[in-house]
Amino acid sequence: MNKLSMLVVHICLLSMVGFSGQVGAYDEKDVEKLKATGNCQKCDLSEANLEGANLEGANLEGADLGGANLTGAKLEGANLEGAKLCRTTMPDGTMVNSGC
Repeated sequence: MNKLSMLVVHICLLSMVGFSGQVGAYDEKDVEKLKATGNCQKCDLSEANLEGANLEGANLEGADLGGANLTGAKLEGANLEGAKLCRTTMPDGTMVNSGC
């Protein structure tokens, strides 16, 4: 393999690694905010594992919960108005696609 081919391969690999970390991933700061305050309006919680989380009364208005796992989570009194629920696993294990 010549030097130009090796350079192209390396650039392609670096591009894939660089982009893969940001696609469809939740913001860790938003998860910490939710845990600390119980509120996370317009947060990016996409693909977050919130299995068994106590989210009673949480304000998740406008939050991106696309692909999030809420299996067994307690959502009584939670505000999910305007939240994106696409490929979201709900507490009872059902999949919701209403926000796709």
